[in-house]
Amino acid sequence: MNRHLPTVATVQHDPTVGAVVANRDSLLDGIETAVNRGAQLVVTPELGLLGYPPRDLLHRDATLAAERAAVDDLRAATDSEPAFTLVVGHTAPNPDDEGPPLVNVASVFRDGDRVARYQKRLLPTYDVFDEHRYFDPGGEPATVAVGDSEVGLTICEDAWYDHEVTGQRRHGANPIADYEGVDLLVNISASPFHAGKPGERETRFAGHATDVDAPVVFANQFGGNDDLLFDGASFVVDATGEPVARSPFGETGVTVVDWDDAASDPPVAEPRNKTAQLRRMLGVGIRDYVSKTGFDRVIVGLSGGIDSSVTAALAAEALGPEQVHGVMLPSRITAESSRTDAAGVADGLGIRFGEAGIGEVVTAFEGAVGELSDREELAGITRENLQARARGTVLMGLANDERALVLTPDNKSEAAVGYCTLYGDAVGAIAPLGDCTKRRVYELAHSFNADPPAGATETPIPTRVLEKAPTAELAEDQSDEDDIPPYDVIDAVVERYVGDKESIAEIVADTDATREQVETVIRRLTRSEFKREQTPPALRVTRKAFDSGWRYPIAASYDALFEE
Repeated sequence: MNRHLPTVATVQHDPTVGAVVANRDSLLDGIETAVNRGAQLVVTPELGLLGYPPRDLLHRDATLAAERAAVDDLRAATDSEPAFTLVVGHTAPNPDDEGPPLVNVASVFRDGDRVARYQKRLLPTYDVFDEHRYFDPGGEPATVAVGDSEVGLTICEDAWYDHEVTGQRRHGANPIADYEGVDLLVNISASPFHAGKPGERETRFAGHATDVDAPVVFANQFGGNDDLLFDGASFVVDATGEPVARSPFGETGVTVVDWDDAASDPPVAEPRNKTAQLRRMLGVGIRDYVSKTGFDRVIVGLSGGIDSSVTAALAAEALGPEQVHGVMLPSRITAESSRTDAAGVADGLGIRFGEAGIGEVVTAFEGAVGELSDREELAGITRENLQARARGTVLMGLANDERALVLTPDNKSEAAVGYCTLYGDAVGAIAPLGDCTKRRVYELAHSFNADPPAGATETPIPTRVLEKAPTAELAEDQSDEDDIPPYDVIDAVVERYVGDKESIAEIVADTDATREQVETVIRRLTRSEFKREQTPPALRVTRKAFDSGWRYPIAASYDALFEE
Protein backbone atom coordinates (compact mmCIF):
# COMPACT_ATOMS: atom_id res chain seq x y z
CA MET A 1 0.00 0.00 0.00
CA ASN A 2 0.94 3.65 -0.40
CA ARG A 3 2.08 4.45 3.15
CA HIS A 4 2.19 8.20 2.55
CA LEU A 5 -1.55 8.46 1.80
CA PRO A 6 -3.82 9.91 4.50
CA THR A 7 -6.49 7.76 6.13
CA VAL A 8 -9.55 8.83 4.15
CA ALA A 9 -13.27 8.71 4.92
CA THR A 10 -16.41 9.32 2.90
CA VAL A 11 -19.52 10.64 4.62
CA GLN A 12 -22.66 9.52 2.79
CA HIS A 13 -25.73 11.31 4.15
CA ASP A 14 -29.38 11.80 3.15
CA PRO A 15 -30.01 15.54 2.82
CA THR A 16 -33.41 17.18 2.53
CA VAL A 17 -33.17 19.90 -0.09
CA GLY A 18 -33.14 23.29 1.62
CA ALA A 19 -32.99 21.90 5.18
CA VAL A 20 -29.56 23.44 5.68
CA VAL A 21 -29.35 23.15 9.47
CA ALA A 22 -30.47 19.52 9.54
CA ASN A 23 -28.11 18.70 6.68
CA ARG A 24 -25.26 20.40 8.52
CA ASP A 25 -25.98 18.39 11.64
CA SER A 26 -26.03 15.08 9.75
CA LEU A 27 -22.70 15.96 8.16
CA LEU A 28 -21.21 16.94 11.51
CA ASP A 29 -22.31 13.59 12.96
CA GLY A 30 -20.69 11.76 10.07
CA ILE A 31 -17.52 13.81 10.31
CA GLU A 32 -17.25 13.10 14.03
CA THR A 33 -17.63 9.38 13.38
CA ALA A 34 -14.98 9.49 10.67
CA VAL A 35 -12.47 11.39 12.83
CA ASN A 36 -13.06 9.09 15.79
CA ARG A 37 -12.18 6.22 13.49
CA GLY A 38 -8.88 7.85 12.59
CA ALA A 39 -9.72 9.70 9.38
CA GLN A 40 -7.21 12.36 8.39
CA LEU A 41 -9.10 13.36 5.23
CA VAL A 42 -12.92 13.49 5.33
CA VAL A 43 -14.82 13.84 2.04
CA THR A 44 -18.49 14.87 1.83
CA PRO A 45 -20.85 15.00 -1.20
CA GLU A 46 -21.48 17.77 -3.71
CA LEU A 47 -23.69 20.60 -2.36
CA GLY A 48 -24.09 18.51 0.76
CA LEU A 49 -25.47 21.36 2.85
CA LEU A 50 -28.21 22.33 0.42
CA GLY A 51 -28.99 18.88 -0.93
CA TYR A 52 -29.13 18.15 -4.64
CA PRO A 53 -30.82 19.39 -6.74
CA PRO A 54 -31.65 22.70 -5.01
CA ARG A 55 -33.10 24.13 -8.23
CA ASP A 56 -34.57 27.62 -7.83
CA LEU A 57 -33.96 27.68 -4.09
CA LEU A 58 -30.61 28.97 -5.35
CA HIS A 59 -32.43 32.19 -6.24
CA ARG A 60 -33.41 32.78 -2.59
CA ASP A 61 -31.07 34.92 -0.52
CA ALA A 62 -32.25 33.39 2.76
CA THR A 63 -31.32 29.90 1.58
CA LEU A 64 -27.86 31.02 0.48
CA ALA A 65 -27.32 32.90 3.75
CA ALA A 66 -28.19 29.77 5.73
CA GLU A 67 -25.74 27.77 3.64
CA ARG A 68 -22.94 30.29 4.21
CA ALA A 69 -23.51 30.09 7.97
CA ALA A 70 -23.42 26.29 7.82
CA VAL A 71 -20.19 26.35 5.82
CA ASP A 72 -18.65 28.46 8.58
CA ASP A 73 -19.83 25.91 11.14
CA LEU A 74 -18.11 23.09 9.25
CA ARG A 75 -14.97 25.17 8.85
CA ALA A 76 -14.93 25.83 12.60
CA ALA A 77 -15.35 22.13 13.31
CA THR A 78 -11.92 21.47 11.81
CA ASP A 79 -10.26 23.56 14.53
CA SER A 80 -9.97 20.55 16.80
CA GLU A 81 -7.83 17.68 17.91
CA PRO A 82 -6.97 15.35 16.39
CA ALA A 83 -6.30 17.45 13.29
CA PHE A 84 -8.07 16.49 10.08
CA THR A 85 -8.76 17.90 6.63
CA LEU A 86 -12.35 18.32 5.44
CA VAL A 87 -13.70 18.59 1.86
CA VAL A 88 -17.11 20.30 1.70
CA GLY A 89 -19.33 20.96 -1.34
CA HIS A 90 -21.27 24.22 -1.38
CA THR A 91 -22.15 27.27 -3.45
CA ALA A 92 -20.33 30.60 -3.43
CA PRO A 93 -20.86 33.98 -5.11
CA ASN A 94 -19.48 34.20 -8.63
CA PRO A 95 -16.34 36.36 -8.39
CA ASP A 96 -16.76 37.52 -12.00
CA ASP A 97 -18.86 40.52 -12.97
CA GLU A 98 -20.70 38.57 -15.66
CA GLY A 99 -22.46 35.25 -15.88
CA PRO A 100 -24.67 33.35 -13.44
CA PRO A 101 -24.55 34.58 -9.83
CA LEU A 102 -23.08 31.44 -8.23
CA VAL A 103 -20.32 28.90 -8.52
CA ASN A 104 -20.36 25.26 -7.40
CA VAL A 105 -17.27 24.64 -5.28
CA ALA A 106 -15.40 22.23 -3.08
CA SER A 107 -13.74 23.95 -0.13
CA VAL A 108 -10.98 22.31 1.87
CA PHE A 109 -10.79 23.21 5.57
CA ARG A 110 -8.12 22.44 8.14
CA ASP A 111 -7.35 23.95 11.57
CA GLY A 112 -10.36 26.24 11.21
CA ASP A 113 -9.13 27.77 7.94
CA ARG A 114 -9.87 27.29 4.26
CA VAL A 115 -6.69 25.90 2.70
CA ALA A 116 -7.97 25.33 -0.85
CA ARG A 117 -11.01 25.82 -3.04
CA TYR A 118 -11.95 24.24 -6.33
CA GLN A 119 -14.65 25.49 -8.74
CA LYS A 120 -16.55 22.87 -10.72
CA ARG A 121 -15.40 23.07 -14.32
CA LEU A 122 -17.96 21.00 -16.24
CA LEU A 123 -21.58 21.92 -15.62
CA PRO A 124 -24.21 19.42 -16.79
CA THR A 125 -27.12 20.96 -18.65
CA TYR A 126 -28.98 17.99 -20.10
CA ASP A 127 -31.57 15.46 -19.02
CA VAL A 128 -32.42 16.24 -15.34
CA PHE A 129 -29.51 18.68 -14.93
CA ASP A 130 -29.68 22.45 -15.43
CA GLU A 131 -26.54 23.80 -13.80
CA HIS A 132 -25.79 26.57 -16.33
CA ARG A 133 -29.01 28.17 -15.08
CA TYR A 134 -27.31 28.81 -11.74
CA PHE A 135 -23.54 28.39 -11.92
CA ASP A 136 -20.53 29.81 -13.70
CA PRO A 137 -17.96 27.16 -14.66
CA GLY A 138 -14.44 27.11 -13.31
CA GLY A 139 -11.39 26.80 -15.50
CA GLU A 140 -8.50 25.55 -13.41
CA PRO A 141 -7.56 22.40 -11.52
CA ALA A 142 -6.86 22.58 -7.80
CA THR A 143 -4.85 20.45 -5.41
CA VAL A 144 -4.25 20.51 -1.68
CA ALA A 145 -1.50 19.06 0.46
CA VAL A 146 -2.68 16.58 3.11
CA GLY A 147 0.35 15.44 5.04
CA ASP A 148 2.95 14.66 2.41
CA SER A 149 0.32 13.76 -0.20
CA GLU A 150 -0.94 15.95 -3.02
CA VAL A 151 -4.72 15.53 -3.41
CA GLY A 152 -6.56 16.57 -6.57
CA LEU A 153 -10.11 17.94 -6.41
CA THR A 154 -13.00 17.36 -8.83
CA ILE A 155 -16.79 17.62 -8.65
CA CYS A 156 -19.21 15.11 -10.20
CA GLU A 157 -19.52 16.01 -13.92
CA ASP A 158 -15.78 16.70 -14.15
CA ALA A 159 -15.37 12.92 -14.15
CA TRP A 160 -17.97 12.47 -16.93
CA TYR A 161 -16.25 14.74 -19.45
CA ASP A 162 -16.76 12.28 -22.31
CA HIS A 163 -20.40 11.58 -21.48
CA GLU A 164 -22.56 11.55 -24.60
CA VAL A 165 -26.12 12.76 -24.95
CA THR A 166 -27.89 12.70 -28.34
CA GLY A 167 -24.83 10.86 -29.65
CA GLN A 168 -22.46 13.78 -29.16
CA ARG A 169 -19.83 14.41 -26.52
CA ARG A 170 -20.96 17.17 -24.20
CA HIS A 171 -17.64 18.63 -23.11
CA GLY A 172 -14.42 19.54 -24.88
CA ALA A 173 -12.19 19.55 -21.78
CA ASN A 174 -10.93 16.61 -19.73
CA PRO A 175 -10.41 17.86 -16.16
CA ILE A 176 -9.08 14.46 -15.04
CA ALA A 177 -6.05 14.75 -17.32
CA ASP A 178 -4.80 17.73 -15.32
CA TYR A 179 -4.24 15.53 -12.28
CA GLU A 180 -1.56 13.19 -13.55
CA GLY A 181 1.07 12.97 -10.83
CA VAL A 182 -1.20 13.56 -7.82
CA ASP A 183 -1.10 11.05 -4.99
CA LEU A 184 -4.88 10.89 -4.57
CA LEU A 185 -7.84 12.12 -6.62
CA VAL A 186 -11.12 13.11 -4.93
CA ASN A 187 -14.52 13.46 -6.59
CA ILE A 188 -17.48 14.81 -4.60
CA SER A 189 -20.77 13.98 -6.27
CA ALA A 190 -24.54 14.04 -6.35
CA SER A 191 -24.84 11.30 -8.95
CA PRO A 192 -28.42 10.08 -9.53
CA PHE A 193 -29.27 6.40 -9.60
CA HIS A 194 -30.46 4.22 -12.41
CA ALA A 195 -30.47 0.44 -12.51
CA GLY A 196 -26.89 -0.72 -12.96
CA LYS A 197 -25.38 2.70 -12.23
CA PRO A 198 -23.17 1.65 -9.26
CA GLY A 199 -21.17 -0.74 -11.41
CA GLU A 200 -20.98 1.75 -14.28
CA ARG A 201 -19.57 4.41 -11.95
CA GLU A 202 -16.99 2.09 -10.51
CA THR A 203 -15.79 1.08 -13.98
CA ARG A 204 -15.49 4.74 -15.01
CA PHE A 205 -13.56 5.79 -11.92
CA ALA A 206 -11.32 2.75 -12.15
CA GLY A 207 -10.33 4.09 -15.55
CA HIS A 208 -9.61 7.51 -14.07
CA ALA A 209 -7.40 5.88 -11.44
CA THR A 210 -5.28 4.15 -14.05
CA ASP A 211 -5.16 7.33 -16.16
CA VAL A 212 -3.66 9.41 -13.33
CA ASP A 213 -1.88 6.46 -11.69
CA ALA A 214 -3.39 7.29 -8.31
CA PRO A 215 -6.21 6.05 -6.06
CA VAL A 216 -9.59 7.74 -6.46
CA VAL A 217 -12.15 8.62 -3.76
CA PHE A 218 -15.77 8.96 -4.91
CA ALA A 219 -18.15 10.48 -2.30
CA ASN A 220 -21.81 10.45 -3.31
CA GLN A 221 -25.12 11.70 -1.95
CA PHE A 222 -27.79 9.26 -0.80
CA GLY A 223 -31.59 9.50 -0.63
CA GLY A 224 -34.64 10.53 -2.61
CA ASN A 225 -35.30 14.14 -3.60
CA ASP A 226 -38.55 14.47 -5.56
CA ASP A 227 -38.26 12.21 -8.62
CA LEU A 228 -34.49 11.74 -8.33
CA LEU A 229 -32.95 8.88 -6.37
CA PHE A 230 -29.37 8.84 -5.09
CA ASP A 231 -27.95 5.46 -4.14
CA GLY A 232 -24.81 6.58 -2.29
CA ALA A 233 -22.53 3.64 -3.11
CA SER A 234 -19.43 5.77 -2.50
CA PHE A 235 -16.15 3.94 -2.99
CA VAL A 236 -12.39 4.07 -3.05
CA VAL A 237 -10.31 2.40 -5.78
CA ASP A 238 -6.55 2.01 -5.80
CA ALA A 239 -4.18 3.20 -8.54
CA THR A 240 -4.84 0.06 -10.58
CA GLY A 241 -8.61 0.62 -10.42
CA GLU A 242 -9.24 -2.21 -7.97
CA PRO A 243 -11.90 -1.50 -5.31
CA VAL A 244 -10.52 -0.94 -1.82
CA ALA A 245 -13.82 -0.08 -0.12
CA ARG A 246 -17.47 0.50 -0.88
CA SER A 247 -19.97 2.43 1.18
CA PRO A 248 -23.44 0.96 1.64
CA PHE A 249 -25.72 0.87 -1.38
CA GLY A 250 -29.03 2.55 -0.58
CA GLU A 251 -28.09 3.63 2.94
CA THR A 252 -26.29 6.37 4.81
CA GLY A 253 -22.86 5.51 6.13
CA VAL A 254 -19.29 6.48 6.90
CA THR A 255 -16.53 4.47 5.24
CA VAL A 256 -12.88 4.75 6.35
CA VAL A 257 -9.80 3.51 4.49
CA ASP A 258 -6.55 3.24 6.40
CA TRP A 259 -3.89 2.68 3.77
CA ASP A 260 -1.32 1.66 6.38
CA ASP A 261 -3.42 -1.22 7.67
CA ALA A 262 -5.21 -3.16 4.97
CA ALA A 263 -6.81 -5.41 7.58
CA SER A 264 -8.76 -2.45 8.98
CA ASP A 265 -10.36 -1.60 5.63
CA PRO A 266 -14.14 -2.14 5.49
CA PRO A 267 -15.25 -5.32 3.75
CA VAL A 268 -15.82 -4.97 0.02
CA ALA A 269 -19.37 -6.04 -0.89
CA GLU A 270 -20.45 -6.22 -4.51
CA PRO A 271 -23.56 -4.21 -5.48
CA ARG A 272 -26.71 -6.27 -5.77
CA ASN A 273 -28.51 -7.24 -9.01
CA LYS A 274 -30.68 -4.75 -10.86
CA THR A 275 -34.03 -5.95 -9.51
CA ALA A 276 -32.72 -5.81 -5.95
CA GLN A 277 -31.32 -2.34 -6.65
CA LEU A 278 -34.70 -1.21 -7.99
CA ARG A 279 -36.58 -2.60 -5.04
CA ARG A 280 -34.26 -0.94 -2.55
CA MET A 281 -34.15 2.45 -4.26
CA LEU A 282 -37.88 2.63 -5.00
CA GLY A 283 -38.41 2.04 -1.28
CA VAL A 284 -35.97 4.84 -0.51
CA GLY A 285 -37.84 7.11 -2.91
CA ILE A 286 -41.20 6.40 -1.28
CA ARG A 287 -39.85 6.79 2.24
CA ASP A 288 -38.04 10.05 1.56
CA TYR A 289 -40.81 11.59 -0.53
CA VAL A 290 -43.35 10.88 2.20
CA SER A 291 -41.18 12.01 5.11
CA LYS A 292 -39.63 15.02 3.39
CA THR A 293 -43.07 16.36 2.47
CA GLY A 294 -44.21 16.05 6.08
CA PHE A 295 -46.32 12.88 5.92
CA ASP A 296 -45.93 9.41 7.39
CA ARG A 297 -48.63 7.26 5.78
CA VAL A 298 -49.92 6.41 2.32
CA ILE A 299 -53.02 5.13 0.57
CA VAL A 300 -52.90 2.68 -2.33
CA GLY A 301 -55.92 1.91 -4.47
CA LEU A 302 -55.82 -1.90 -4.74
CA SER A 303 -57.41 -3.37 -7.86
CA GLY A 304 -56.25 -6.95 -7.51
CA GLY A 305 -53.81 -6.31 -10.36
CA ILE A 306 -50.04 -6.49 -10.55
CA ASP A 307 -49.23 -2.75 -10.47
CA SER A 308 -51.18 -1.83 -7.36
CA SER A 309 -49.98 -5.00 -5.63
CA VAL A 310 -46.32 -4.17 -6.21
CA THR A 311 -46.88 -0.53 -5.24
CA ALA A 312 -48.41 -1.66 -1.96
CA ALA A 313 -45.52 -4.08 -1.35
CA LEU A 314 -42.96 -1.34 -1.96
CA ALA A 315 -44.79 0.99 0.42
CA ALA A 316 -45.17 -1.64 3.14
CA GLU A 317 -41.47 -2.43 3.00
CA ALA A 318 -40.43 1.24 2.93
CA LEU A 319 -42.78 2.65 5.57
CA GLY A 320 -43.93 -0.38 7.55
CA PRO A 321 -47.25 -2.13 6.89
CA GLU A 322 -49.01 -0.15 9.62
CA GLN A 323 -48.50 3.03 7.56
CA VAL A 324 -50.15 1.68 4.40
CA HIS A 325 -53.92 1.67 3.77
CA GLY A 326 -55.00 -0.49 0.84
CA VAL A 327 -58.40 0.43 -0.57
CA MET A 328 -60.59 -1.57 -2.96
CA LEU A 329 -63.27 0.47 -4.77
CA PRO A 330 -65.38 -1.94 -6.83
CA SER A 331 -67.88 -0.82 -9.43
CA ARG A 332 -70.58 -2.91 -11.09
CA ILE A 333 -67.92 -4.04 -13.58
CA THR A 334 -65.50 -5.35 -10.96
CA ALA A 335 -65.13 -9.13 -10.85
CA GLU A 336 -65.44 -10.91 -7.53
CA SER A 337 -62.00 -12.42 -8.13
CA SER A 338 -60.49 -8.93 -8.24
CA ARG A 339 -61.97 -8.11 -4.87
CA THR A 340 -60.63 -11.38 -3.48
CA ASP A 341 -57.16 -10.75 -4.92
CA ALA A 342 -57.01 -7.19 -3.55
CA ALA A 343 -57.93 -8.43 -0.08
CA GLY A 344 -55.40 -11.24 -0.44
CA VAL A 345 -52.59 -8.81 -1.25
CA ALA A 346 -53.46 -6.63 1.74
CA ASP A 347 -53.59 -9.65 4.00
CA GLY A 348 -50.32 -11.01 2.63
CA LEU A 349 -48.55 -7.71 3.25
CA GLY A 350 -50.17 -7.13 6.63
CA ILE A 351 -51.49 -3.71 5.65
CA ARG A 352 -54.80 -2.12 6.59
CA PHE A 353 -57.57 -2.89 4.09
CA GLY A 354 -60.90 -1.32 3.32
CA GLU A 355 -63.55 -1.65 0.61
CA ALA A 356 -66.27 0.74 -0.53
CA GLY A 357 -68.46 0.37 -3.61
CA ILE A 358 -68.56 3.27 -6.06
CA GLY A 359 -71.60 2.18 -8.08
CA GLU A 360 -73.85 4.95 -6.83
CA VAL A 361 -71.12 7.56 -7.27
CA VAL A 362 -70.56 6.47 -10.87
CA THR A 363 -74.28 6.51 -11.57
CA ALA A 364 -74.51 10.07 -10.23
CA PHE A 365 -71.53 11.13 -12.36
CA GLU A 366 -73.07 9.52 -15.44
CA GLY A 367 -76.33 11.30 -14.77
CA ALA A 368 -74.66 14.69 -14.41
CA VAL A 369 -72.63 14.27 -17.60
CA GLY A 370 -75.64 12.86 -19.45
CA GLU A 371 -77.75 15.93 -18.60
CA LEU A 372 -75.13 18.14 -20.23
CA SER A 373 -74.24 15.97 -23.19
CA ASP A 374 -75.83 16.20 -26.66
CA ARG A 375 -75.40 12.44 -27.12
CA GLU A 376 -78.33 10.10 -26.65
CA GLU A 377 -76.07 7.73 -24.74
CA LEU A 378 -72.69 8.24 -23.09
CA ALA A 379 -69.70 6.93 -25.03
CA GLY A 380 -67.98 3.83 -23.74
CA ILE A 381 -64.76 5.70 -22.96
CA THR A 382 -66.78 8.24 -20.98
CA ARG A 383 -68.33 5.55 -18.81
CA GLU A 384 -64.95 3.87 -18.30
CA ASN A 385 -63.18 7.06 -17.28
CA LEU A 386 -65.97 8.12 -14.93
CA GLN A 387 -65.34 4.94 -12.95
CA ALA A 388 -61.64 5.72 -12.72
CA ARG A 389 -62.35 9.33 -11.75
CA ALA A 390 -64.82 8.27 -9.10
CA ARG A 391 -62.07 6.13 -7.59
CA GLY A 392 -59.62 9.02 -7.79
CA THR A 393 -62.04 11.31 -5.98
CA VAL A 394 -62.59 8.81 -3.18
CA LEU A 395 -58.90 8.09 -2.78
CA MET A 396 -58.02 11.77 -2.58
CA GLY A 397 -60.88 12.42 -0.17
CA LEU A 398 -59.68 9.62 2.07
CA ALA A 399 -56.13 10.98 1.86
CA ASN A 400 -57.38 14.36 3.05
CA ASP A 401 -59.27 12.78 5.91
CA GLU A 402 -56.36 10.58 7.05
CA ARG A 403 -53.65 13.13 6.25
CA ALA A 404 -51.95 10.70 3.96
CA LEU A 405 -50.51 10.67 0.44
CA VAL A 406 -51.92 8.61 -2.41
CA LEU A 407 -49.40 6.50 -4.30
CA THR A 408 -50.06 6.23 -8.02
CA PRO A 409 -49.65 2.65 -9.28
CA ASP A 410 -49.26 3.38 -13.02
CA ASN A 411 -46.15 2.06 -14.76
CA LYS A 412 -43.95 3.46 -17.54
CA SER A 413 -45.45 1.28 -20.25
CA GLU A 414 -48.94 2.60 -19.52
CA ALA A 415 -47.67 6.17 -19.22
CA ALA A 416 -45.97 5.87 -22.59
CA VAL A 417 -49.17 5.05 -24.46
CA GLY A 418 -51.47 7.14 -22.28
CA TYR A 419 -53.26 4.11 -20.90
CA CYS A 420 -54.40 5.89 -17.78
CA THR A 421 -57.19 8.24 -16.77
CA LEU A 422 -56.33 11.79 -15.83
CA TYR A 423 -57.75 12.56 -12.37
CA GLY A 424 -58.57 8.86 -12.07
CA ASP A 425 -55.98 6.11 -11.64
CA ALA A 426 -53.35 8.80 -12.32
CA VAL A 427 -54.12 10.78 -9.15
CA GLY A 428 -51.59 10.83 -6.35
CA ALA A 429 -48.43 12.39 -5.03
CA ILE A 430 -45.75 10.15 -6.49
CA ALA A 431 -45.64 7.23 -8.95
CA PRO A 432 -43.20 4.65 -7.59
CA LEU A 433 -43.46 2.47 -10.72
CA GLY A 434 -43.70 5.35 -13.18
CA ASP A 435 -40.25 4.61 -14.63
CA CYS A 436 -40.62 0.80 -14.57
CA THR A 437 -41.81 -1.04 -17.66
CA LYS A 438 -44.39 -3.79 -17.22
CA ARG A 439 -41.62 -6.38 -17.38
CA ARG A 440 -39.85 -4.68 -14.49
CA VAL A 441 -43.06 -4.67 -12.45
CA TYR A 442 -43.37 -8.44 -12.78
CA GLU A 443 -39.71 -8.86 -11.83
CA LEU A 444 -40.33 -6.85 -8.69
CA ALA A 445 -43.39 -8.93 -7.86
CA HIS A 446 -41.40 -12.14 -8.10
CA SER A 447 -38.73 -10.54 -5.92
CA PHE A 448 -41.27 -9.84 -3.17
CA ASN A 449 -42.51 -13.42 -3.26
CA ALA A 450 -38.97 -14.79 -3.19
CA ASP A 451 -37.96 -12.47 -0.34
CA PRO A 452 -41.06 -11.09 1.43
CA PRO A 453 -40.82 -7.85 3.42
CA ALA A 454 -40.99 -7.92 7.20
CA GLY A 455 -44.45 -8.79 8.47
CA ALA A 456 -45.59 -10.31 5.18
CA THR A 457 -46.67 -13.86 4.47
CA GLU A 458 -44.54 -16.31 2.50
CA THR A 459 -45.94 -15.21 -0.88
CA PRO A 460 -47.60 -11.83 -0.34
CA ILE A 461 -48.56 -11.42 -4.01
CA PRO A 462 -50.90 -14.29 -4.92
CA THR A 463 -50.10 -16.49 -7.89
CA ARG A 464 -53.36 -15.52 -9.58
CA VAL A 465 -52.30 -11.85 -9.58
CA LEU A 466 -49.08 -12.83 -11.36
CA GLU A 467 -50.75 -15.07 -13.90
CA LYS A 468 -53.97 -13.29 -14.91
CA ALA A 469 -54.12 -11.04 -17.97
CA PRO A 470 -53.70 -7.35 -17.09
CA THR A 471 -56.93 -5.37 -17.25
CA ALA A 472 -58.13 -1.89 -16.43
CA GLU A 473 -61.46 -3.57 -15.63
CA LEU A 474 -63.55 -0.59 -16.67
CA ALA A 475 -65.70 -2.58 -19.11
CA GLU A 476 -67.03 -6.12 -19.26
CA ASP A 477 -64.43 -8.78 -20.22
CA GLN A 478 -61.82 -6.08 -20.85
CA SER A 479 -58.11 -6.82 -21.13
CA ASP A 480 -55.30 -4.35 -21.73
CA GLU A 481 -54.37 -5.96 -25.05
CA ASP A 482 -57.86 -5.14 -26.37
CA ASP A 483 -56.90 -1.48 -26.20
CA ILE A 484 -53.12 -1.30 -26.57
CA PRO A 485 -50.34 -3.36 -28.20
CA PRO A 486 -48.88 -6.25 -26.18
CA TYR A 487 -46.71 -5.14 -23.27
CA ASP A 488 -43.61 -6.89 -24.62
CA VAL A 489 -43.93 -4.67 -27.71
CA ILE A 490 -44.57 -1.51 -25.69
CA ASP A 491 -41.66 -2.28 -23.37
CA ALA A 492 -39.26 -2.83 -26.27
CA VAL A 493 -40.33 0.40 -27.98
CA VAL A 494 -40.17 2.41 -24.76
CA GLU A 495 -36.69 1.17 -23.90
CA ARG A 496 -35.38 1.85 -27.41
CA TYR A 497 -37.30 4.97 -28.44
CA VAL A 498 -37.32 6.74 -25.09
CA GLY A 499 -34.12 5.36 -23.60
CA ASP A 500 -31.87 4.90 -26.63
CA LYS A 501 -33.49 7.42 -29.02
CA GLU A 502 -33.69 4.84 -31.79
CA SER A 503 -35.72 5.47 -34.94
CA ILE A 504 -38.76 3.46 -36.00
CA ALA A 505 -36.70 1.60 -38.60
CA GLU A 506 -34.03 0.70 -36.04
CA ILE A 507 -36.60 -0.60 -33.57
CA VAL A 508 -38.31 -2.74 -36.24
CA ALA A 509 -34.96 -4.14 -37.35
CA ASP A 510 -33.82 -5.00 -33.82
CA THR A 511 -37.05 -6.41 -32.33
CA ASP A 512 -39.87 -8.79 -33.19
CA ALA A 513 -42.34 -5.89 -33.37
CA THR A 514 -43.94 -4.99 -36.68
CA ARG A 515 -43.68 -1.49 -38.09
CA GLU A 516 -47.41 -1.05 -37.51
CA GLN A 517 -47.02 -1.95 -33.83
CA VAL A 518 -44.04 0.36 -33.37
CA GLU A 519 -45.81 3.25 -35.06
CA THR A 520 -48.91 2.65 -32.95
CA VAL A 521 -46.89 2.87 -29.74
CA ILE A 522 -45.02 6.00 -30.81
CA ARG A 523 -48.16 7.74 -32.07
CA ARG A 524 -49.87 7.05 -28.78
CA LEU A 525 -46.74 8.16 -26.93
CA THR A 526 -46.59 11.52 -28.71
CA ARG A 527 -50.33 12.12 -28.28
CA SER A 528 -50.05 11.47 -24.56
CA GLU A 529 -47.65 14.28 -23.68
CA PHE A 530 -50.53 16.31 -22.22
CA LYS A 531 -51.35 13.48 -19.84
CA ARG A 532 -47.80 13.00 -18.62
CA GLU A 533 -47.51 16.74 -18.05
CA GLN A 534 -50.30 16.47 -15.46
CA THR A 535 -49.51 13.21 -13.71
CA PRO A 536 -47.46 12.76 -10.53
CA PRO A 537 -43.67 12.61 -10.71
CA ALA A 538 -42.23 9.15 -11.31
CA LEU A 539 -39.29 7.83 -9.32
CA ARG A 540 -36.44 7.77 -11.81
CA VAL A 541 -34.69 4.41 -12.18
CA THR A 542 -33.63 4.40 -15.86
CA ARG A 543 -31.37 6.54 -18.01
CA LYS A 544 -34.36 8.38 -19.45
CA ALA A 545 -37.60 8.77 -17.55
CA PHE A 546 -40.79 10.73 -18.22
CA ASP A 547 -39.64 13.29 -15.67
CA SER A 548 -37.86 16.63 -15.49
CA GLY A 549 -35.41 15.36 -18.13
CA TRP A 550 -38.17 14.62 -20.70
CA ARG A 551 -38.97 17.93 -22.40
CA TYR A 552 -41.07 17.31 -25.49
CA PRO A 553 -43.73 19.78 -26.65
CA ILE A 554 -47.40 19.04 -26.12
CA ALA A 555 -49.05 20.93 -28.98
CA ALA A 556 -46.75 19.81 -31.77
CA SER A 557 -46.52 17.69 -34.91
CA TYR A 558 -44.43 14.54 -34.80
CA ASP A 559 -45.18 13.55 -38.40
CA ALA A 560 -41.52 13.65 -39.40
CA LEU A 561 -40.84 10.68 -37.14
CA PHE A 562 -43.00 8.49 -39.34
CA GLU A 563 -41.67 9.70 -42.69
CA GLU A 564 -38.11 8.42 -42.47
